[in-house]
Amino acid sequence: MLPINYFAGPEAYNSDFFNSTAEASFAVSTPYLVAQGNISIPDVTVSGETVSFNNTAFTVLTNYINPGPNSSGENYYTETPAAFEPVWPKPLYPDAVFTPATGAGGGTFTGTLDCVGFGCRVITAVGSNDPQNNAYSLLHQQVDFDAIHFAAPGIVPTALEIAIAFPVLLPGRWSYVAGCISASTIQEAENEESQKLNQPLKTYTGESQSGLSTAQAGDIVSFGYTAGHSNGHFMVLTAVPERVPLDEVLNPESFVKQVYRISVYDSTDAGGSLHFNDSRRNSNPQSCGIGYGELLLLANEQDQPVGFVFGPEERPHYVTGLSQLADELVVAALTVARFQ
Repeated sequence: MLPINYFAGPEAYNSDFFNSTAEASFAVSTPYLVAQGNISIPDVTVSGETVSFNNTAFTVLTNYINPGPNSSGENYYTETPAAFEPVWPKPLYPDAVFTPATGAGGGTFTGTLDCVGFGCRVITAVGSNDPQNNAYSLLHQQVDFDAIHFAAPGIVPTALEIAIAFPVLLPGRWSYVAGCISASTIQEAENEESQKLNQPLKTYTGESQSGLSTAQAGDIVSFGYTAGHSNGHFMVLTAVPERVPLDEVLNPESFVKQVYRISVYDSTDAGGSLHFNDSRRNSNPQSCGIGYGELLLLANEQDQPVGFVFGPEERPHYVTGLSQLADELVVAALTVARFQ
């Protein structure tokens, strides 16, 4: 698909809706992909964090931060743009928006958020601002709240909440494509959350499911951790998974029968958190935040995603209970879902 030249009409960045998650993820990522040199647009030039078109200069900034102000004073949230208020009913919108300049210059595209902030920004832009035709609103309507805790509408959920929600979706336009879960690990986490909130216990009913090879561009890939350096990760596929030789992975576990390379749009941190062939590394002005990268997903004989390699500085991680190797991550779920 061709990129939208948001430098010709930047206000549309805060109001556009799309027919699919594939289109929305590319559009939301476009200003940052241009700044990183991952894609180009005719007559658009890049110099560091400045992107120019038709003699108008724009600042393009992206940074990976978690909810709340970080040490630099940047904020994860912004006021909800008017177009999205019906489906994002709180003034806590994940900050991937365009802000017009008050003086010289065309304004600033800012993407200061984490992976699920990016994911929510993407899926709120799919469909329309009618809650009955919006991917974000419909996801909330399909979550089985008897099975899991999940953030209220207008609040960014955790990556863990997303990953474990996909296997317990109620019928609707969202569907569970494939996944591998540790149901006991998820149930333990849900019990702890219920006790903390003084609520009745949930009963998690999700199961692992075959079908990783059937994933498509626009599908959501989500990792859920109950312990480690984060609670998981959220990505949007840019293409179908590509099967690669098993020896792409160093010393895979015996239950790994297939390896897939996936290409994604997401928001990720710098350094060891970057992916293979990442748009955010090397000479790019942005070393983290919204961008493009590639990962390896490891599948078992049933074509379930049982593990992953996040990038060149990472070793394989597996769903807890499958491997005897020590791991700082407790991976409760690796799941894929589709909106259509």
